[in-house]
Amino acid sequence: MKLTWRSVLISGMGVFSDGYNLYSLSLMIYTISAFMPMNKLSEGLLVAGSYLGAAFSALLFGLISDLEGRKRMYGIDVTLMAIGAALQAFSQNYNELFLSRLLLGMGVGADYVLSPIIVAENADKDKRGKAMVITFAVMWGLGAVMAAFVDQVTLPLPSSIAWRIVLGFGAIPALSVIFARRKLSETLLFLSRVRPIEKEIKNLEKEGVSLRVNVDTESFKQRFASSLFLIIVSAILWLLYDVYSSTFAIYGPITIAYNLGITPIMFTYIAQFFAGIPGQLLCILLIDKIGRKPLIIIGYTGVSTWLILYSLLLLDPSIFGLPKANQLTGEGAVLGLTFYMLNYLFSAMGPASIIGSGMVTPELVHTKVRGTSQAISVAVDRTASATVISLFPSLVSIIGLGGMVGIYGLVALLSALITLFLVPETKGQELDKIGNLVSRA
Repeated sequence: MKLTWRSVLISGMGVFSDGYNLYSLSLMIYTISAFMPMNKLSEGLLVAGSYLGAAFSALLFGLISDLEGRKRMYGIDVTLMAIGAALQAFSQNYNELFLSRLLLGMGVGADYVLSPIIVAENADKDKRGKAMVITFAVMWGLGAVMAAFVDQVTLPLPSSIAWRIVLGFGAIPALSVIFARRKLSETLLFLSRVRPIEKEIKNLEKEGVSLRVNVDTESFKQRFASSLFLIIVSAILWLLYDVYSSTFAIYGPITIAYNLGITPIMFTYIAQFFAGIPGQLLCILLIDKIGRKPLIIIGYTGVSTWLILYSLLLLDPSIFGLPKANQLTGEGAVLGLTFYMLNYLFSAMGPASIIGSGMVTPELVHTKVRGTSQAISVAVDRTASATVISLFPSLVSIIGLGGMVGIYGLVALLSALITLFLVPETKGQELDKIGNLVSRA
């Protein structure tokens, strides 16, 4: 359907902006610290700033989207992103930069509520998984690649200017879709199941879209109560995913690249083109054929295996026949990269492309409470992730990187078990029909 792919393109640019803005900070954090001295806690808080902003805005935008419609707030989210990203370039001290990240995060949080819902509610049931993976996993990865490219272009410039350009450039992809988002039609499911706005229905009819109105007569409270268990499960799954993936996205490029003797920019290209994108392509090909659950479980099993092996390598290289050392070098660094890349491939094939795309909650709950439900998942996830990211530099100095990677391996295993026993399959099913099945169960 034409409407599906228009939603994918317009929604995907917001996620592209998030990928760019998160990854650009990971590439620039140590450069920035040369101009704005930070201890481990303030460094962690700066990185977590966008997550804190996202947790706050998600709840507000989610509730409004259920009351007033998805379209009403769409475009405001990327406007906040653009302003926050641009202000980073002009920050003169730590507090100003932190506040810029906070504002940027408010846009991200709103986008992570609205975009998954809009794509899901406009998509055909047999293409919904593919559409959501392209919107989120693929576009986020491309945003990260763009951050590395902009960083590379600015290498000849003084570092005092380069970091401002790299962070400030994040405003451009967000600005590119503000008008398009404001012009996007209200979603098909909101119009048919929650509020049939006559003007919006006529606009769809002009585009050749025929809509059958069947308003949900159950109350908001009843729908929310029947979905509460799965909202909690979904929030936990997203929380566990981001706890390990976000810290890797932020700290991985510099740590692993340093061990290998390559630049973080080169590491980004290697990770995305040889693991991230191939994994995403596999997910796109399979998600609407074999389903969400098998891909998440297979993916997490692989993630757990490779992270635990990576942890053992970091803790005791002699297990792999390598000499003990304070850091991995030579063969050890290459083996570490191999474990990381395999972890990244399996993650992109399943959990990163499905859970990380915010797909679980929107597919499981009713249209009437979808915005609020997704908002809870985003807020819980971003708050927990902000806490872990803030503490990560301090935790690494206490537990060690090997210990942290091992913990993340166990987190992946726990996530696979939660998915296996608690999450229903949603492949090829109409959204509100899934909600009815879940409510009766």
